[in-house]
Amino acid sequence: MQTFSTMRRNSTDKKNLKIFFLIFILVIYLSLTDIFYFLPPLFGVMYVITQEKYKEHSFGFFYFLVPFFLYFEASKGLPFFSVILFIAMSFEILLPKFRKFFGYSKVFIPLFITYAYLGYFAFLKIFGYFLDIDMPQISWLVGLYIACEIVLIWFIMWIL
Repeated sequence: MQTFSTMRRNSTDKKNLKIFFLIFILVIYLSLTDIFYFLPPLFGVMYVITQEKYKEHSFGFFYFLVPFFLYFEASKGLPFFSVILFIAMSFEILLPKFRKFFGYSKVFIPLFITYAYLGYFAFLKIFGYFLDIDMPQISWLVGLYIACEIVLIWFIMWIL
């Protein structure tokens, strides 16, 4: 018994395990959004989290986010790797210019959630023109998702 009391826990493993279970719960939630259409798929929230981790240079988190985004694409019937391409393009081209002019304020999080949805559908439209394939059309539910996720992210920020 004395051996176990002197053992030291690895905080890195605990952190990765916590992130893994969070992503696991999000994947289950994402599968529920296919059944119940009124539930937002949390794409904007995950975009903001990805943006924050990219800003902090915490690239270990991306090992958990990439499978989540791939599952998001597969469950919604979107082109393979389109979310990853959209995020890479926006993080390397648009986000540095935006940060240069406006800084790093949390006030812009609702704008980023709106940009995540509307920018992604614009990206899909451009992607569809180049590949000459039909892409999913934007619907009124996206506006509902944006509003729900903005309220959710402000509630989460208020708690944390």
